[in-house]
Amino acid sequence: MSTVIVSRAPPTNDPNTKRASPSPRSSTSLSSSNKRKFSVSNGLPDPSRSPSVARKTAPVESSSAHGSQGSPSAASSNGTTNGENNSVSTASDGKYNSDSSIMSGINMDRGVPQHAVGCVHVKQLLSSPSQELALKSYRQAVRVALELRDRTSDMSAFQVRRCRICGELLTTTFMCLQCPSVGCRRSKHAEAHSRDIGHIFGIDSRSGHLYCFACKDYVYNYTLEKIRKEREELLEAKKLKKRSRKALQISADDEMLVEQNSKVPPCQAGLRGFQNMGSTCFMSVILQSLIHNPIIRNDFLSGSHDSNRCQRENCLGCRIDEIFAEFFTSPTTTGFGPALLLTTAWKTQRSLAGYSEQDAHEFLQFILDQLHATSDAKSSSDADYCGCIVHRTFCGQLQSDIVCPNCKSATVTIDPLMDLSLELRDRKSDSSRILSLQQCLEKFTSPEKLETKYMCSFCSTRQEVTKQLTVKRLPLVLSIQLKRFEHALKSNKIDDHVSFPMQLDMTPYTTNSRSKKSYIYELFGVVCHHGKINTGHYTCSMKNREGLWFNFDDAMVTLSSEKQVLKSNAYLLFYIIKELS
Repeated sequence: MSTVIVSRAPPTNDPNTKRASPSPRSSTSLSSSNKRKFSVSNGLPDPSRSPSVARKTAPVESSSAHGSQGSPSAASSNGTTNGENNSVSTASDGKYNSDSSIMSGINMDRGVPQHAVGCVHVKQLLSSPSQELALKSYRQAVRVALELRDRTSDMSAFQVRRCRICGELLTTTFMCLQCPSVGCRRSKHAEAHSRDIGHIFGIDSRSGHLYCFACKDYVYNYTLEKIRKEREELLEAKKLKKRSRKALQISADDEMLVEQNSKVPPCQAGLRGFQNMGSTCFMSVILQSLIHNPIIRNDFLSGSHDSNRCQRENCLGCRIDEIFAEFFTSPTTTGFGPALLLTTAWKTQRSLAGYSEQDAHEFLQFILDQLHATSDAKSSSDADYCGCIVHRTFCGQLQSDIVCPNCKSATVTIDPLMDLSLELRDRKSDSSRILSLQQCLEKFTSPEKLETKYMCSFCSTRQEVTKQLTVKRLPLVLSIQLKRFEHALKSNKIDDHVSFPMQLDMTPYTTNSRSKKSYIYELFGVVCHHGKINTGHYTCSMKNREGLWFNFDDAMVTLSSEKQVLKSNAYLLFYIIKELS
């Protein structure tokens, strides 16, 4: 099947023929040139569709070359193409006929099936080599149309959509897809432009929809509609953002009030140590882990727990709120003495009273318990969900699967997970050593055979079953304890170095470990225990908001590095999820 190529008709000297040159458009228009070229080539024949439709708009001088292509609508031997050469007869069913100076570039004599769906002319255009140019022009025209739709106060902007002949502006006008011409629909100037020049596609200057003058109707195409919808959604998003900014604007009096009663955080905000008030290093490292926890920090700094309004007695949440206020508003760098927190903890938990050394992990569990109890956001109606900051930050789910070897059935139990306590030794082999955090997690989630027989509720037999623990739902902040303290016949501390990464992939240890989605956590806190089991000392390393590591030894704060952190003998590790899906 040959390609049909028709050139633009040359200018005429007949004064009755309206061939005004396209009016110039603003910089946001499609193009400043009326010599845009579109060529459509034939594709494979489709018996259910109309035959290929091809056209080309080109300067007059190039039309002489079209004769060699064997087109039935090609130019005559004198190198020109006029309306008489291009006219073909069609039925009077809404298509152009030979008496109305049929527009060039459309091979209408082959006919379009009445049952055809969509517009074959758009289909031909988007399957031609000129596809990219056509899509680019349509994007520009849609941007102009949709942006003008909202600029009702700027009348100068509407000159872009004014008809080039009669100046019509208030009714529907069409911007030509192939040249800068604009014509109205009411006086049929857009239709006349399409008939005379041969440009059959127009864009509605109000909505951006495509109109085909060959089909005499608006046409739908998935690719073009996607472009229009994307631009429309982008403009809607910009309007919403603009409205939200206006909603946030405050009056001059309110702005002055805010300035007079606000304090600019010091550059070292949050970077401060705690005074040791008598074996309180276990308390200092846990408080530092909360201060450098982004989720906990943002919650308290947003005023979720206001100590000035709380009426609870011995409220540990109020004491934590006071510490955050002091650390992020005071410019001092000297150690802070948490006397109120210490006395409140003594009154709440009698076992903490005195000056004996306490376990940092046990104090972490205690303080999280108290923050949950004193939270106003906790839910009492839903047993599976709690809206307090503790559960939103640290709570996950741990799944236990007990599998019967006889019937292969599994008993599934799901429990809340606040932290992971990982063994550093294999109980079955005293000589085995665990050298990395990943090995600890693999041992924790690997199946193990239970020593006692289990009565299976499915097959009603007593079997030696296997049990496997996996993480069903990961928390935002993952707290990990490495069990360095052994309390058997003789208390002992494991001082072996266990390596841990700065970024931890928890995907292999989840219930759905084969998922393509990865769960990457970043390290932000390490708590270390130095010395013997009963006479030791706690220090910690924390990463601040700028990504720098600092070592906290009670009131002493020193700059550290990732290399030094990774060399430490960690007791508690704090990881935060890298990306929120």
